[in-house]
Amino acid sequence: MREYTSAPVTMVATDRFTERGLLGRGGSSVVVRAFDKDLLREVALKVLATESSELPQAALRFSEEAQIAGQLEHPNIVPVYELATQPSGQRFLSMRLLEGHTLEETLRLMGASRLDPDHLADLLHIFVKVCEAIAFAHSRGVIHRDLKPANIMTSDFGQVYVLDWGIAQLLPRVPGRGPSIRLTPESAGTRGADGEASVIGTPSYMAPEQFAGARGAIDERTDVFALGGTLFQILTGQPPLSTEIIRALYIRGQAPPIMRPEQFDPNVPPELSRITMRALAYDPVQRYASVGELKCDIESFQRGSWHLPRVSYCAGTIIVKEGEIGNAAYVIEQGRCRAYRTEGAAENELRVMGPGEVFGETAVFCDDKSRTASVKALTDVRLLVVTSEVLARAVGLNLWMGAFVKAIAARFREADERLRVMEASHGDSK
Repeated sequence: MREYTSAPVTMVATDRFTERGLLGRGGSSVVVRAFDKDLLREVALKVLATESSELPQAALRFSEEAQIAGQLEHPNIVPVYELATQPSGQRFLSMRLLEGHTLEETLRLMGASRLDPDHLADLLHIFVKVCEAIAFAHSRGVIHRDLKPANIMTSDFGQVYVLDWGIAQLLPRVPGRGPSIRLTPESAGTRGADGEASVIGTPSYMAPEQFAGARGAIDERTDVFALGGTLFQILTGQPPLSTEIIRALYIRGQAPPIMRPEQFDPNVPPELSRITMRALAYDPVQRYASVGELKCDIESFQRGSWHLPRVSYCAGTIIVKEGEIGNAAYVIEQGRCRAYRTEGAAENELRVMGPGEVFGETAVFCDDKSRTASVKALTDVRLLVVTSEVLARAVGLNLWMGAFVKAIAARFREADERLRVMEASHGDSK
């Protein structure tokens, strides 16, 4: 957490803690850094503000937040140590002191470099950890309702934490789901206190059903939308819902489409854009049904090939034609293809290819972009498309390694041309 001042703020009047500075202020609470003299460690103390402590509903909500967060024992959820009451009657809770930056701060510091391969890999690693925490909360019947980069903390040693469960909503118990969160009778009485038609959350990341205040319509997919908003900000540097969209949702309950991430930056991987827009679908039915499904697609992208576009061809289709200009290579994902050269009316077969094999690669690297052979689909096929631009980003064609790879491709092309000349000469001598 960012420390705002080192001066004591005297929010906790107990002998056990020595306050060491203000960490932050919320709408109804204050967070301070403190030293626990019993356990000899530094902690964060979240203290219900004096004016809020005089409101019974606010005090019950504060207790409810502590009980929910305290029972969500997960490596990526901040541990709550204790919920206590001061002699004045003011409630506070102690929790792990976090050192690091919020994801929002990290994205601001990175700027456009967030899409550099190494930075993007780190950001997706953080995002997967957040998904794991939220999926765990959902298994306990808890919807966060306020997911955003400002509520995600990262440390210098790789820890990732989801913060601020203050407006979390409990779902009705479902048979077969993990153990449900337990609340004391007085805290349980606040469930639903914000009421149907109450709008609560952060507008820039809120799903339409949350804007409508439809508590009964809120479920796991509501958090999926906010996670999509977080992923959107990773890719674009800004939240998904513009002022125009927020105004339309408030006033009319309908809004113009969200701009796709690649409209902000053409370097956004197409597959990540697809994942983001599915999570951000206005209609919950069109979103991922669970955070687990969203996480699965991100992990598939991380494994390497899912950012590549795919094309399909029917059996008999000529995919590339000898002599034509091309700037893409293809990886066969499904089906079989035949490579051949035309000599007069004859087709001289070069090879038959199956899943995992590549064709068209030399035209991607060499200055001469003309195809040296034709390729026809023997069966219905699905191909991954690898363009010059993708290779430039992945290999770094302007760097030394890129020069090395291009030189190897040129040598293979030269050898292929020499072989063709020899074959032609041999044919003429017969």
